[in-house]
Amino acid sequence: MLRKLLCFSLIFISVTANSTSIGSYYIPGLVIDKDNGLFIKMHLEIMRRSGIDAELIIQPTKRTQKAFMYDKIDAYFPELFENLPKEELIVSKSFWLKKIILFSLIDSKIRDLSDLQGKIVGAVRGYSYGEKIVNNPNFSLSYAKDDNANIKRLMMGYIDAVIGDDASTLTAIEDSQYTNLIHYEEDKPFQVLEVFYVCHNRPSGRALCESINQALTDMKEEGIIKLNRTTGEAQIRL
Repeated sequence: MLRKLLCFSLIFISVTANSTSIGSYYIPGLVIDKDNGLFIKMHLEIMRRSGIDAELIIQPTKRTQKAFMYDKIDAYFPELFENLPKEELIVSKSFWLKKIILFSLIDSKIRDLSDLQGKIVGAVRGYSYGEKIVNNPNFSLSYAKDDNANIKRLMMGYIDAVIGDDASTLTAIEDSQYTNLIHYEEDKPFQVLEVFYVCHNRPSGRALCESINQALTDMKEEGIIKLNRTTGEAQIRL
C-alpha cells in the first residue's frame, strides 16, 4: 500500500511540476467544446481523479496532431493506431471502441462490403477506418470535410454509400432531416478500432499517461467505462 502511494505521489509530482496542456478536436456528440461532449466529460473526470490541472485546447484535428509533434501540447485525445504521428510516443489504455459501419439509402441494395464492388463510398478526411476499408481495392473512397457533407452527397446521389462510425457519423445522421431514409446496422461493424490518449515518450509523458491509465483502470473497475472488443460495444456512464 505504501509503495503504491509513493508511486502515485511521484507520478503526481512529475505531471504537475510544469503546466500541462492536452489537446482534442471537435467530434459531434463526443467533443463539442471545453465543457461539453461525452469524451470531454470523461476527460474532466480523469483529470479530477488524477489531480491534474491541465489546460484543454480544442483545435482542428490536423492542428492538434501538429501541436503535439512540435511539443506545443503534452498529450491529446482521441486517437487511433492508424493515425498516430510518426515519432516516439506512447499511448494510454483504450477508453472507447470505434465501430466502423456502412450507411446506405434504404431503397438501395447496398447492405454489406460485398455490395460495394465498383461503388464510390464517402469518408471523412482524417478519420480512421482501418485497413480493411482504406486498402480495399473493390471500391473507391471519396473524401469530404465532415459527416454532414457526406450525408448531403449521399442524398444527392454523388456517392453510393458512406463509411462511418456509431458515434460521430450516427449522431450527424440522427441530427439531419434524412434519418428515416438511411439504412445502417450498428450490430454488424466491419471493424472495431481502439481509441486512446497519446503522450510523449519521455519521463513527463510517461508519467502523464500512467496517471491517465490509473484513472481509466479505476473507472473500468467501477463500471463507468465498459468496453467489449468482441462486439465493439462501448459505454461511458457519467
